Amino acid sequence: MKSLLLLLAITVQVWTQVPKGCRSKLDIVILLDASYSEGQVNFNKLLQFVENFVNQFNIGPDSTQISVVPFATSVYNAFSLNTHSTKSSLISAIRNIPYKPGTTYIDKALTYVETSSFLPRNGGRSDAEKLVFLLTYGHWSNQAKTTSEAQRLHFSGVEVFAVGIGRYVSNFELESIASDYTNVFQVQTFDELDTIQSQLTNAACQQAALHCQSTVADIVFALDSSSSFSTIDYSKQLLFIKHLIRQYDVGSNETQFSVVSFDSRVHVEFPLNSYKSKTQVLGAISNITYHYAYGSTNASEALKYIASNSFTSTNGGRAGVERWVIVITDGTYSYSPAPATSATSAATDKLHKMGVGVISIGVGSRSNMEELQALATDPHHVFKLDTYDDLFSVMTNIESRTCDFNACHGNKADIVFLLDSSASEGSDNFNYQLQFLQNLTLKFDIGPEALQIALATFSTKPYGHFWLDTYQNKTDLMNAIGNIPYIPGSTYTDLGLKFALNESFSSANGARDESIPKILVVLTDGQSTDPMATALMADRLHQQDIRVITIGIGQRVRRSELTVIATDKYHVFTVSDFKSLASVQKDLQIEICRNEEPSTECGDKEADIVFILDDSGTEGASNFKKELNFTADFMKGFQIGKQHVQFGLVTYSSYARNQFYFNTYHDLQSILHKLDTITYIGGTTRTEYGLSSARYQFQSYHGARLHAQKIVIILRNGMSYSTTRTIEKANEMKALGVKVISVGIGKNVSHMELNGIATDLQHAFTAADFDALPSLLFKIKSAACSVPNPRVIDQECGERDIVFFLDSSRSKRKINFNKMLTFVQNFTKKFDIGPQNVQVGVVTFSTSVHERIKLDQYSDKTALLAAISGIYYDGGGLYTDKALQYARTQAFLPSHGGRPNASRIVVVMTDGLSFTHAKTLQEAAALKSQPNMKVIAIGIGPSVNQQEINSIGSDSQHVFYVPNFDVLNKLNSELEFTSCQTCGFIQTADIIFALDSSSRIGLINLQKEMDFVQSFVRDLPVGPHNVQFSVVSFGSVVQNIFYLNQYSQKRPILDAVQQTDFVGGSTQTSKVLKYIREHNILPVNGARSNSSLLVVVLAESTSTNKSATLMEANLLKAYGATVVAIGIGSNVDNTELNSIASDPNHVFKAQNFDTLQNIKEDIKKVACESVNLDVNSTMPTVQDVTRKRVLTIDD
Repeated sequence: MKSLLLLLAITVQVWTQVPKGCRSKLDIVILLDASYSEGQVNFNKLLQFVENFVNQFNIGPDSTQISVVPFATSVYNAFSLNTHSTKSSLISAIRNIPYKPGTTYIDKALTYVETSSFLPRNGGRSDAEKLVFLLTYGHWSNQAKTTSEAQRLHFSGVEVFAVGIGRYVSNFELESIASDYTNVFQVQTFDELDTIQSQLTNAACQQAALHCQSTVADIVFALDSSSSFSTIDYSKQLLFIKHLIRQYDVGSNETQFSVVSFDSRVHVEFPLNSYKSKTQVLGAISNITYHYAYGSTNASEALKYIASNSFTSTNGGRAGVERWVIVITDGTYSYSPAPATSATSAATDKLHKMGVGVISIGVGSRSNMEELQALATDPHHVFKLDTYDDLFSVMTNIESRTCDFNACHGNKADIVFLLDSSASEGSDNFNYQLQFLQNLTLKFDIGPEALQIALATFSTKPYGHFWLDTYQNKTDLMNAIGNIPYIPGSTYTDLGLKFALNESFSSANGARDESIPKILVVLTDGQSTDPMATALMADRLHQQDIRVITIGIGQRVRRSELTVIATDKYHVFTVSDFKSLASVQKDLQIEICRNEEPSTECGDKEADIVFILDDSGTEGASNFKKELNFTADFMKGFQIGKQHVQFGLVTYSSYARNQFYFNTYHDLQSILHKLDTITYIGGTTRTEYGLSSARYQFQSYHGARLHAQKIVIILRNGMSYSTTRTIEKANEMKALGVKVISVGIGKNVSHMELNGIATDLQHAFTAADFDALPSLLFKIKSAACSVPNPRVIDQECGERDIVFFLDSSRSKRKINFNKMLTFVQNFTKKFDIGPQNVQVGVVTFSTSVHERIKLDQYSDKTALLAAISGIYYDGGGLYTDKALQYARTQAFLPSHGGRPNASRIVVVMTDGLSFTHAKTLQEAAALKSQPNMKVIAIGIGPSVNQQEINSIGSDSQHVFYVPNFDVLNKLNSELEFTSCQTCGFIQTADIIFALDSSSRIGLINLQKEMDFVQSFVRDLPVGPHNVQFSVVSFGSVVQNIFYLNQYSQKRPILDAVQQTDFVGGSTQTSKVLKYIREHNILPVNGARSNSSLLVVVLAESTSTNKSATLMEANLLKAYGATVVAIGIGSNVDNTELNSIASDPNHVFKAQNFDTLQNIKEDIKKVACESVNLDVNSTMPTVQDVTRKRVLTIDD
């Protein structure tokens, strides 16, 4: 049974309207803090709030029951759930609760709830949701017991909400007690409690998320119940799916749920038609038992059962609704030794053919990515997590996939699908196209006042199978699609396009007037027989304002041709094979339904825009809603998508909340739905927190794009809590190249602060009040879009000397040589050019080598780009060996502009085989042996020799192939990333970070340490043959987060770093150094004998035992370790730093945790120098442990 624990600090407010969703059966226990620090007056405010809160519910044995339990030194039960069956008697009892002050023993209150409050004799009901609200004003008296008791409540199915009042309540404590961080609320005074009333009521009422309220779907959960689980982890699975179900409206005409668990057997917990209300479903989940007795993991049998039974009408399955299976598992399938055995494959194929979407979630190190991908509809429906605590991190992703809405609802459009039926694909693959169209059609409203759909196929000839006005309802249309015959032949795409233009879109065949959008969707798996005729016919379609979307399937398609056919490059989709068509279904739906015009202010520029909205207590809920409305109106003018404008949103008051990131939503409608669900928090105006959170929006893993415009728009209506800190955080944002637009609202705005936040005075705006915000809309759009971002050095790139070696032999025509020049220009545009930044040189080679541009020849980008365009084509033989020799002996000399401390990068572009193949291989090896040298090889077209290209590149990550010169632009972002990796060519490195997690650090600074670690991970090539990472945290004790050999990919490492726990206690630096020596650097835990190892230790102030720390540091160094010590803040002991470090050159200091990023490049440089030294030296071993390098960060 789901229990909900809500910790509340509450004030006076009269609520008069029962929120939608409070019809459920609820058992609510309210825990009231009655500690000494609160006083009688504030305790009375809590009682008044409880009275107002209770007044929102229907009270009685068949609806909501409420118990109130005050606590201090001891706990006393004011009344139980079944004491009062009427609202009047309940309110009377609340008014008479006495104040019995004492110490704040929250743990005792939680214990009482868990052991007594929900027992049947006290009114607990098996079919009711259990909710507990705890109101607290002070610190817990016993951290360990409080955390333990909170966890027991969580594991029993209780959801805990924590609300803290005043500045003495720790957000860390609240998060430890609450079920998850979204259940935590804070206000500064008892009089601010009214600012969070609606949120608390909605939490109790279990309202569905707005974007899921219209969802009609049948969803089956398949839960791993094998013996590899603990009871606690299984409970976390159940708690997660209950959280997810709360986002939906449940019922026979809304969303239905079923649960199937599996071990070596299949257990049907309940079918789709068992329960008709959300309360009943949640109660049934709480009563599911763990089937650990049967042991192994047989997912294939579970999927087989679901495919054959779960969606039948007997078990509640409905026709014409969305159908989903969500699989959660922690291991390899015992009955599926291969990544996708015939049993598993047959079951998943059947589900896919039925149009059932499958989401697979793997948890822990035993879950196999290949098996997860075999289960799922496509890779976009696969999630791999480290622990069951991480399940909640993917809840939004799952909602976005399953809570699908009809983006075309209310729109009209004439849509023609043109399917390739050539002989190259075969009937099975043709049928995959038909299934894809059927599943897509489910999303649309069909009819003369909605969407009309026609379908034609093409091979040697085109065939029209039905017209736009043939079918006016969804059922008939889907049946017709399923009966389209396969007519093989050649790929005459031009004839298909001509047929669509002249026949399918003709008014005689149902096309409506020109006011109705016309859309052509072309699916093909190959190149057209007559490319020129295809291009000409596509141009005619474009001239008729027909929007053309192309979907290329498989490896035989030519991207350039898809782009020629499509309206533009943003209307091109590609998938690896026919089975993967479902992966573009949602994006295609969004593109088909898109009806907003691109912003005239921003044109087609890519932009990443973050709104930072003030939701502090000074403005109130109604004004916060006006901020949201302004944000929505701003967004409505933009073309939103991965290739256009992306939005993120941060709200802030006493603390900041990232509401969504750039990669959360890719269409306007989804964002508008989300804006409608954001609730007002209240609290103090901590503007600096909002700016700090927004900074992390601009990370690639949150969808930020390297070369998109970076824009922040911050709205605020009063003075910040700390003007100094606010401006400091704004300056950090601007230093990253982010354009900051500051909007002050009302009469209390500080113009000094407003201007200090903004990029400049032209980006600072004021509105007299919230009602005046719309008048600024055009000005702020113009400021966001029309002024270029301030240019800054790419912090991830720094000093680079990059020389392009361009094949100028006669194997190519001048037009293709010019395409290489354009590619080099586009690459160069991305960087700051100059003696302190990036330098670019260009050399051409054929029979001989010609240096066209020296590295230091141009420090002005405009002049450099002009010079590149003027490079002429030589012709001649192809002697690649001469080019490589020149790169090694001449190109980077000081006389040619080379800098001694800059990373050296060679980019070789060629379309053929060298005349002197053997010499080319020799010169490639000699070039790569040079210190600090990275070589990138790009092979163009079918005539290149794979062995030669592979030998030129530093490794496989530095080798690229493109089919022709037209698609070189596809390599731009990849080449930029490869060029900017910090350490150049690294063979192997093992890097261990030890993060200080002692009590003085706190959660916020621990997060900054984790961010620092992640910056290293993002910059380096990860893998068993490249760089491995490990993380340890320490305070009074040492906690290993993961070993070197635990993760072999970058994304899991980044996620795992974020799971670093706060330890607390004293700074036992000696213990962590000893732990690293005894565990992390051992071969069994991933340390490699041919690798360098860097261990990054972060310690707060002076260590607790200085002599022990010195001894352990010396032991590490005796094992061949090099220690780099970084001191942070004013409490560090310089003598100790020097004793830990290998030498003074390995000691660094940062003023505070915020400035860690400022010394990152210096530390990387030391780290990379150490790696290069180790790669080129013979490393001694001590007791079978490889020579290691250790970085220590002290605070």
